[in-house]
Amino acid sequence: MESRKIEIYNSLFLQTCSKKFLADKFSVSIKTIENTIKTCDDINYSKKLGKYHFKDLLPNRISYKNYFSIFKENFSNLILKKDMLKVTKQMNSKFSNSMINTSELSALSKKIIRSTIAINHNCILKVSYKGNKKDREIKYIQPNQIFLVGSVYYLALTYDKKNKENIGEERTFAFNSLEDIEPEEYQNNIIFKTDISRNAFGSYKNAKEIRLLLTDAAANYFTREGLFENESYTFITQESSQEIEIKMLYNNRLEVVKLIQHWMPQIKLIDSSEEATKIRKDIKNNFLSFIETS
Repeated sequence: MESRKIEIYNSLFLQTCSKKFLADKFSVSIKTIENTIKTCDDINYSKKLGKYHFKDLLPNRISYKNYFSIFKENFSNLILKKDMLKVTKQMNSKFSNSMINTSELSALSKKIIRSTIAINHNCILKVSYKGNKKDREIKYIQPNQIFLVGSVYYLALTYDKKNKENIGEERTFAFNSLEDIEPEEYQNNIIFKTDISRNAFGSYKNAKEIRLLLTDAAANYFTREGLFENESYTFITQESSQEIEIKMLYNNRLEVVKLIQHWMPQIKLIDSSEEATKIRKDIKNNFLSFIETS
């Protein structure tokens, strides 16, 4: 029974499951499935859905396989991501039936696991969120995708119709500002999950682009860290190992300002667009403000 229970947990991680689905999957009777799940106090049966799901979206246990499947997909360093794929493939064969006690995990891991399962279960969430310089707000959201930018985890989402305003708008929440994640309502007729390129300011479907010249340490860093495999940056030309021209996709010019300020003077803006002029002005104002307050 224990091995079947573990596989039920693995199945429910990916989707809500009917009794018949599980019975067919394990070639047992529906009664056997019911008796097995009776021993699991973290699994509910919804008569409305006609399916099983996890209480509060957080199972008591999660397999190593599913735990690593969450985090390996969100490596921003694509070189390390490839290594993680190799490691997890080996771990899956060795620890395929091993489980992690979720009560021992960090608050961040728990939030990410809850949100991942909500995405897989097409579950509307009621969340408490505090954005920049705003009071904490209660929002009803359709979670769409979890991704990593630098060392920060983000949740891409759509505002649900249960909100009073901004219904249907796509937003991005940082997990460190996200609290009190609660299941609100499961949906049978819609798929929440998306898999598109994003950054902290949203998806790239309406992104702008700017041309930059990397020199010296900046050029070496972008090459060494495999950043040209990231959709944010496109390699254009390379005059030498110390000079590379790239195209950067961005949603908010603050992204470009931060990158240039981080690497200046080893990165140059070689674009003559109106947006480039605004970026230069922003950087100049930031520099003058820094000098005046130092």
